[in-house]
Amino acid sequence: MLNLADHILDQTKLRYYLFQAVLIGILIGIFIVQNNPFFLFIAFFLSIRIFLFINPNTSITIILFSVFFLDWLRDLRLVSDQFTLLPDVILAVLTLKVLFNLLREKKVIRTPLDVPILIYVILGTLSGFMNGQHPITTVVGFRFDLKYTLMFYLMVQLNPSERFLKRLFGIFMFLLIIQVPVAVVKSFKYGQGEEAIGTYAYHTGILSTVLPLIAICIFVGLYFFHKPRLIYIAGCLLFFLFSIIGGKRGFIFFAVALSLYLGWQAGWKNLAKTAVVAPIFFMGFMATVYFVPELRPAIEDPVHLITFSVSYETMHSKEDGAAAGRTAALMKSNEILRKNILNLLLGFGPGSISQSFFQKYKGRLEDKIPIVYGRSQLVTMSLEEGYVGVFLFFLCIIPFLKVASRVFDYVEDPFWKAMAFSLKGIVFTYLILMNYGVIFRMDVSGFIFWFFAAMLFTVGKQRKLL
Repeated sequence: MLNLADHILDQTKLRYYLFQAVLIGILIGIFIVQNNPFFLFIAFFLSIRIFLFINPNTSITIILFSVFFLDWLRDLRLVSDQFTLLPDVILAVLTLKVLFNLLREKKVIRTPLDVPILIYVILGTLSGFMNGQHPITTVVGFRFDLKYTLMFYLMVQLNPSERFLKRLFGIFMFLLIIQVPVAVVKSFKYGQGEEAIGTYAYHTGILSTVLPLIAICIFVGLYFFHKPRLIYIAGCLLFFLFSIIGGKRGFIFFAVALSLYLGWQAGWKNLAKTAVVAPIFFMGFMATVYFVPELRPAIEDPVHLITFSVSYETMHSKEDGAAAGRTAALMKSNEILRKNILNLLLGFGPGSISQSFFQKYKGRLEDKIPIVYGRSQLVTMSLEEGYVGVFLFFLCIIPFLKVASRVFDYVEDPFWKAMAFSLKGIVFTYLILMNYGVIFRMDVSGFIFWFFAAMLFTVGKQRKLL
């Protein structure tokens, strides 16, 4: 790796860096005089840009930390709103790095995403244009769904070593596990609910369902195919507790579905291990039903789970009749799209119904669609990119079931076999959660999916399994 000091002191670059140092000083001075955090953010970015360009592995690690902490730090007013764009800035720097490498080495690693993602972007751009949408709104809309898809591409092209990927996975697991004790401590002050969950902002409460499901995929994979340690099963139970603290009712349904899928994928060869895991998971399910108030009546009347779910999913606002349940929102979006064949196929344009950090370019229909809740990934994407866009996005996700299966079948390293099994579960989880929340738009969940996809795809390529 090129030493940073040697890079800066290179005579051909010295004047450039001296000029940049003066510019950074001016920006910091303006920040101090005007107390405008925008100038501090630009100065900070210019200061770390060189380091990030030279050290791409560090850049990915910083993104990992930022997705778990930045929103929370912003809500605490420890950093300004501008700093939540740090992952975007780092991805921009890495894009330049990858383009520089491609021009120098002229070698591109092909992926299963290449064709569907290209068509997705072309049709999305066409949709924005035909709906008379501002081009920047379209770009911002693509950023919502494809930011961490770009990270996948960058990681694949940078081709990090297995050693680094294992280290990054270790850091990820550390950040994932600490969410549980943080939630426990916060629950003493906030009680049960979204304000008590983890190190990220409480307005992403859906993650108290998503993170436990991801943790189950990982711990079960490690238990079955790495080493059958009960500490892995204890890890699953910790995340049952995490979900209970978050008070998420939907977790029980998704957890049961995921457990059945993982048991099926493990196969008859692992029946003895499954027999150990099943009763422990059953206790976790029962604890979830008992300690989540809305689910507790199901202990005496199991039919309550069905009636409650139907009522919750199909509810409408009492004030104006707008769709509030997720199934009601999906039906309402279909009703809106069917009024126009263009919208049915291509939607109203990327970003057209979404809020944005850039208020000037927020979606023109953001507050006009009669859906007050339940704007899931499926609902949002169908309205913005149409059913063709949704289909193409599915084509970007499903191939990783094949990638995971291929690595799982042929890799000998038990760790990578466990990770491949985990990726199978993660892909299944995200597919069944498409109508639960905007899981690919949230930084934490978006990062996790594409990080695992990039990790397994890279290992598969390096070991010539793909």
